[in-house]
Amino acid sequence: MRQFLIAFLLCCAYFAIGAEVKEVKVGGTERAEVSIVGDLTSESPSWKITNNILELNFSNTHLSSATGGKIELDAPHSLIKRLTLYASDENTVKGKIILNGSTEDIKKRIQMGQAGQTLKLAIDYPKNQSATLSLLQEEQLPLAGLAATGKTGNEKGYRSAVAIVLLVLLFIGMGVFLVLRTVKNKVGLKGTRRYLIEQLGYHSLGAKSGVSLLRIGQEFVLVGVTPNSINIISHLPKLREQYEEETGFERGVFKQAIAEEVQRLK
Repeated sequence: MRQFLIAFLLCCAYFAIGAEVKEVKVGGTERAEVSIVGDLTSESPSWKITNNILELNFSNTHLSSATGGKIELDAPHSLIKRLTLYASDENTVKGKIILNGSTEDIKKRIQMGQAGQTLKLAIDYPKNQSATLSLLQEEQLPLAGLAATGKTGNEKGYRSAVAIVLLVLLFIGMGVFLVLRTVKNKVGLKGTRRYLIEQLGYHSLGAKSGVSLLRIGQEFVLVGVTPNSINIISHLPKLREQYEEETGFERGVFKQAIAEEVQRLK
């Protein structure tokens, strides 16, 4: 009698408190595998699909306090753009999964079932997957995979570092161009040695476009100039040696060097 009473009280407490979602796990290589982990009932949530959005509705369910009231995963899998679970009220948890790629046969590609107190959701790749989705599979790997394999993380870190370096060089080039233009307008800079930054020569390649040879400190830099941008083409260490060896500076020598460098780059 006592055991029956305890079981009855536990059941009452369970239905009073309701089911609970504790966390969400995403994985899978052949497909996207989503596990909504917690103390869930055997009743599957109601769900519907609108275009590429899968909406879930868990009745008599709440989110664990450890989640902070919301679970959100950004691009956890190549097939999933974003996954969000949130409490719409005290007894209802709603979920939204935005899918990547083609919506072809999307309802047939989604399977849902219970495994104990965990909801299992599987999403298959489309049979005729596009080149875009193939690219997503290569570039947008699951976050769990990034943590497990340092190689992909290193590759992304390398790409980020290269992008930062290129951005810094672009800002430096723009800064050099603006400084040169400002100083030239104010004091008539014509390649004089009194200044840290010197414009030693300019070769026109069209309307308002060309290449300019700059001496910045002890460095010689060839930059390309257009009405909308300025870019560093290359550094010219040999010109530095020639410049230091010559007793008299001749602008024509460097102008000829610019033309030769342009021809070489072509």
